[in-house]
Amino acid sequence: MRVSEEFGPDAPVLSGGMGYGGDATDQREFDRGYGVKGRRTHQPPLFAPNGARLDPVDLELLRRLHEDARIQNQALARALALSPSGCLKRVRRLEEGGAIKRYVALAEETMFSSWSLLWVKVKLRGRAQKRRDDFEAALHVAAEVIEAHNVAGRFDYLLKTALPSVSAWEALRERLDPESVFIKSVAILPGLRTAKEKSPHPLLCSGERS
Repeated sequence: MRVSEEFGPDAPVLSGGMGYGGDATDQREFDRGYGVKGRRTHQPPLFAPNGARLDPVDLELLRRLHEDARIQNQALARALALSPSGCLKRVRRLEEGGAIKRYVALAEETMFSSWSLLWVKVKLRGRAQKRRDDFEAALHVAAEVIEAHNVAGRFDYLLKTALPSVSAWEALRERLDPESVFIKSVAILPGLRTAKEKSPHPLLCSGERS
């Protein structure tokens, strides 16, 4: 794969930083990327994990790569009205800055429809609150736990799990908490169907483009 032409799993991770240009063209791009048509809205500035501020062109670049991570650099540069070298430089800066974590292939989840999708609400024992890191380490190791969110309210965690059957939850629970020191109670919500697949952050959703 030629790095100068295509992005994807083999693309290198390089370094750099970005800043908002501030001219009239960039301001129009800012309004389009951050605002709502017909109305000026205030959005807080966005920063990459390394602290570099993202400008509207960076955000549009992320949108395009999120839609098609295999897009060739020449096509991406034309879409952004950038030179090929300038476009590639921005991609490299976003990669090293941590704004682009990795390039992935999305598998068609209907292939796994014979498995059970369970949403599990987990309440921790009082003494386990000080050992959250240990519990979360167990969550990371368990491949059946697709997502895990620490939440406020009656429960402490919301887990999205994929299991061969609903009854397989007990075996997973045993692996997550073999000494019964973490989990006080759970509420299991079997998933019936996906009404909407996981989508990107609203700021990465495609908007109107000229």
